[in-house]
Amino acid sequence: MKESNLVLGGLPLLLIAVTIAVLAFVAYRRRESKALARDAALARELRDAAYGDAVRLAAVEEFETTIYQRLFYTSVVGPKVRAAAFSLLGLALSLGVAVTVAPLSGLTATTSKTIAAILAIGFGIATVVYAGWAVYHLVSTPRVSFAESYADDDED
Repeated sequence: MKESNLVLGGLPLLLIAVTIAVLAFVAYRRRESKALARDAALARELRDAAYGDAVRLAAVEEFETTIYQRLFYTSVVGPKVRAAAFSLLGLALSLGVAVTVAPLSGLTATTSKTIAAILAIGFGIATVVYAGWAVYHLVSTPRVSFAESYADDDED
């Protein structure tokens, strides 16, 4: 078996695996966002139900703290990570097309190779940009922390 046939034989499985992995990742992150919205609504309801009871309000505030800490990732970094994942999927699919049409010759094959190469370059750049943007926000955006307010309570 020629080497190109060996590569092309496993390529569809690899592309299917990458597609499933990216879609599963995005679906997981979407479910996490929905769960966070439900938790925020629940926190509002619990705050209303607590009325003026200090113990219940403290429990609600602890719950809200965890929501705000999760909100950082979901609202700032999450969309950029999802965009990087979709760009990576586009890169994999365009590279798959380029590898598939590489042995062919003719005007249509040359046009397909050129378009696939342009798409691969574009999606590659987009993947790097979105991944870099996500890392930048992960490192530079301040996180919600209530450690200082807890330290003030401990000193009293």
